[in-house]
Formats: sequence, C-alpha cells, structure tokens
Amino acid sequence: MRPTVTVLRTWDARALDAAADTLSRATDELDAQTDLMVRGMDDALDTWHGDAARGAWDRADAERSAANRVAMALLETTSSMRRGAGIIESARAHALSVIDGALSEGFTVADDGSVTAPAPDPFATIMVGGNPVLAREVLDIRARELAGDVGRALDAVDAADRAAADSLNAVLAEFALAHRESTLGEQVRSIVDGRADLPDDPARLHEFWTGLSAEEKDALFAHDPTVGNRDGIPAVDKDRYNRMNLETLRTHAHAAVDAVDARHPDWARGDGLPERPPGNSRDEKAWKAWAEYNVWTGERDKAVAARDGYAAVGRAVDDSVTPPRYLLSVDDQGRAAVALGDPDRADNVATFVPGTGSRLTGIENDVDRSARMLGAAQRADQSATTSVVTWYGYNAPQTIPEAGFDRFAEAGAPRLDRFQDGLRAAHVGLAAHQVVVGHSYGSTVIGTAAVGGGSLDADDLVFVGSPGVNAEHVSDLHLDGVDAGEVGRRVHSTAATWDPVPYIGDVTLAGRHVHGLDPTDPDFGGQVFDSNPGEPGIVLGTNPEVHSQYWDINNPALEGMGRIIAGVGRP
Repeated sequence: MRPTVTVLRTWDARALDAAADTLSRATDELDAQTDLMVRGMDDALDTWHGDAARGAWDRADAERSAANRVAMALLETTSSMRRGAGIIESARAHALSVIDGALSEGFTVADDGSVTAPAPDPFATIMVGGNPVLAREVLDIRARELAGDVGRALDAVDAADRAAADSLNAVLAEFALAHRESTLGEQVRSIVDGRADLPDDPARLHEFWTGLSAEEKDALFAHDPTVGNRDGIPAVDKDRYNRMNLETLRTHAHAAVDAVDARHPDWARGDGLPERPPGNSRDEKAWKAWAEYNVWTGERDKAVAARDGYAAVGRAVDDSVTPPRYLLSVDDQGRAAVALGDPDRADNVATFVPGTGSRLTGIENDVDRSARMLGAAQRADQSATTSVVTWYGYNAPQTIPEAGFDRFAEAGAPRLDRFQDGLRAAHVGLAAHQVVVGHSYGSTVIGTAAVGGGSLDADDLVFVGSPGVNAEHVSDLHLDGVDAGEVGRRVHSTAATWDPVPYIGDVTLAGRHVHGLDPTDPDFGGQVFDSNPGEPGIVLGTNPEVHSQYWDINNPALEGMGRIIAGVGRP
C-alpha cells in the first residue's frame, strides 16, 4: 500500500541498520558460545571415553550444527535488513525529492500524493498572452504531470518496502529449519571438525564445491566465514557468502571506531583537542597529551578508513543497479573484488587491476571505470556477453615513492594468478575469453605475475598508463595456453602523451629500468593502441590529471579497451 506523504517523511531506514547491527552482535555471541562448547567437549573427551562419551559428542555435534544454521539465518537476516534499508532509503529519497520539487514550484501536494495547482500569478498570465483561463489550464496540466511523478515515486517506495519485507520473511523462515537433523557428508564433517581442509587448487575446489548440498555449503561458511574468497567457487555462492561476511566486517569496523571514540569522547566530538607545545616547551604534561592525541588520531583514522571502506564496498554491490553485481571477495585486510555481470557465464571476462592509491574507500570510482569498459565491450560486439571484475585483491602502494618498489607487485602477483585460475575453473560452458587490464601500478602487478617462472591465465593483457611491467620485452611474459611466439599479439598498451607515469619506464637505476621498459616502446614488442594525448602541464609538459583520463567517454583508449575485451581488437 502506498505510503502517505506524512508517513514517508517519518520513515527512517536507519532503524533497519540498527537492528542489523544488533543481530550481527548476537551472531558473534552465538559463534563464541558455540566454539566454547565445542572446545569444552574436546577437552572432556581427552579423558572421557566410551559409549556415554560418544553420545555426548554426538549431542554436542548436533547442537553445533543447529547453532550454525541459526547463525546462518541470523546472517541472512542481517544482510536482508541492510539491503532493504538501502533500497527503501533510495526510493524514499527520490520520492521526497519529487514532492519537494513540486512544492518549490508552488504546487500543493496532499497527503495522498495528489497535486493541486496554485492560482496563476500575473507573470504566468502574461507568459500566455494575458489569458487567465489559458494560464490556469497550463498550471493544471503541470499539476497532473507532477501528480503522476509523485504517484510513481510513492509506488516505487511501496514496491521497495514490499520487496524488503518479502526478502526478510523468506530468510526468517530459515529459523524454523534450524533444528532439522544434520545431513553433512563425511568430507564436509571432517573439514568442520578440523580433521581436513578444503582443496587448495581452484579446479579441484570447484569440482568439490559443486557436489555439495546447500546445507553443506552453509556449514563450511559457518566454519570459515571467509570461504567465499576462495578461488574456484562459483560467483553466485561467492556473492552470497561474501555479502554476509561483509555485514560482519562492517559491524566490527563500526565497533572499532566506537571503541576508539569511547577512550576520548571529547576528542571524538572535536572538543578539547590538545595543541602541539612550542618546541622549547618543558611542559611534560602537554607533550604527553600531544603524543597521546597523535596516537589516538592515527588509530581513529585507520578505523574510520576501514569502516568507510566496507561501506563503499556495500554501495558498489548495490542490488538495485544493473548489470547484477557479484562480491567475489572481501576480507579484513582492505581487499575486495566486484564483478559486473556473472563471470561464470560470460563470453568475455575482464579483470581490472587498479594502481597506486587504490583503497576500498575509492572502489566505487574504479567500478565505474569497469562499467565503462563493459559498455565499450558491448558496443564492440553486441552478440557477446561480458563481465568485468574490479580486482582490489592486493594492497596497492599509496604514494608515488612507494610505487617505485616491487614489493607490492610481488605480494599481489600470486593472488592475481590464483584469481585468474579460479575464474577459469568456475566458468560454465565454453572457455571464456579472459583479459586482464592494468592501470598504472596495476600493470606492474600483472607483469610480475607473468614473468620469470610465472604464467597468467589470460588470453590478452592490457596495460594502461603503465610505469613498466617488470619486463624488458614482450617475450618475457607468459600466458597459460598461449605459444611464446603468439604473446606479442596478445599484449596491448596505451599511454597518453602528457601522462607522466609511463615516462618512469624510461628511467634507469644502476643500469636497470625501475619496473622494466615502457610497454608502449617499440622495442618492447607488443601492440600499442591510441589514447587522447591530454592537456600538457607545467612540469616538462606532463600533467598528472591525464593519468586518470583513459576512461573518459570521448577517449579512443576506452573504445580500444572495449574491442580488446570483446576479442575483436587483436591484430
């Protein structure tokens, strides 16, 4: 039923978020108590043997399974509440914007959403040739238009409310099944009991996972809430479990900020902030307060960044937008991966690896770049389906000086390699055309994964504004299933004339390029595609802003990336 305007203004979707926080804390407590019970039983069985002991263990195991199912239902409920809050608040904000817009035009909006035109003023009458009847008719037409807009907006709120309620009712039904008899297979039971591990290889894990029941998958998630991050699990399951884990991470992150603020609530409010004493001051109390404040500020900044980062991930996987979004990974180390479209069923699958400065708080911007690449690929081949993944699966350097080191790429390369293997293993039907796109230092991560003894599961590589890929020639790079002589046709690079970053590839230290030769250099041996040059700057003509313009709508680099992702841009 359509809400009235009065009711709409009183709605506060934050109540759902607050309830979700409460449920998340209850889930943590349930998990802690379940673990305590299992540990206590394990300790008892060290000295207790026989039929009675076995019976006690069976009872404890049954209770653990039931507790895990309750925890799953709680997590599903928490996730449903947060999704519902987001959908309802978005629809509510739009409806209020439409209503307030009508009011600002001088129209009256009744509680039921009907709109009444004001009496025509002299100016409105003059605008229609001085005819007051015509002026009234024009205003009445506008009132009907606004009434339609308001009605549709209120209907959208009603639809969002119903969708949230239906989702919540569906997950609440899971509580009724919590005490059903467990039917876990022996392999899964061994993993849950700690006597075995999940297969490590993505292909083997995929084979194992696809043979499990829904209950067994839930049990593995209850055993390890990060299971959705494992490479080789289908995207649909990754998304389900990672969304639930995201809610836990968000709750913990909020609690961490609250804990820091609780130590100094006055500082958190901005009151009584210590000031740095003069350099010659001998006031030990003032210096101590200043030092404590700096430590507190550092801890708070870190906690707030984590909280805001998880919030950004939540927005990046908003259910209300298209194409569908899949949360392929998220962890407590600031890493995540978001897919636009289902990578398990797409003809083309691109992995986008951002560079220096990327962190979770900025993931939405890079997801937008992925969306632009997806659009470009669809324009290049309208008959094919495409998925683009924004891969924040490594901890990127945060400053230009840090970007001069290889350690970030060396840490990220094995993770990217496994991620690509997982995409391949989980794909359904004919093998997808896999592409990896790296921007800035992200290209260095890609190159590091493909050099030396490494080999990356990709059909094409794309380097955008690259400082170097830790290779001196395209022949240094290795792609799974691609002949060495063919690699030169599979590696594509672009660099804007006034982008300063690619010039790093020309810099040598001790006779060695910092990150290898610029991949757009003819001596590198790869393919080069066009980009707008950008506007020159004041430092040797280079302009840092150009480094971020490759995804601009009118930049030929964007269409070039789209063609390569679609598999129609290779020479």
